[in-house]
Amino acid sequence: MRQPAGWAVLSEIALEIVGLNLFLHATVTPQNNSGPAEASPREMIPNFITEIADADARRYRVRTSNGPLYAGFYSDGRVRIAAPGGRRFSGVAVENKAVMAALRDDVSFEIEMIPAGLGASLKVSGGPYDGQTLQGEAIG
Repeated sequence: MRQPAGWAVLSEIALEIVGLNLFLHATVTPQNNSGPAEASPREMIPNFITEIADADARRYRVRTSNGPLYAGFYSDGRVRIAAPGGRRFSGVAVENKAVMAALRDDVSFEIEMIPAGLGASLKVSGGPYDGQTLQGEAIG
């Protein structure tokens, strides 16, 4: 059986990412004109979330019992999460879902993003937040 050319496979993946990005932007509707929340002066958004220069990035503060998580969703489909204690997770979103992998240890989990006004809900399967739906607040 003949396999498709590499460029065809990459084109299909790129098309899926573009479609996901368009879907995400089309489904996020602001509830008011106040825009994303700003981080308080004493709150530092981790570099891991802000270092990607992307005008269309969506960044969220997610409150958990262990402290805040920070999540970044970027226009090329990448997803990053910074957790308390310096833990970092990275993945690629496809159809509002991403498999996240820790950068330092052998921990992975799946998240599903559900846009909601200026925020988002993250349904988590596996890993340290298994079975939780975490509420994210958009930050600037």
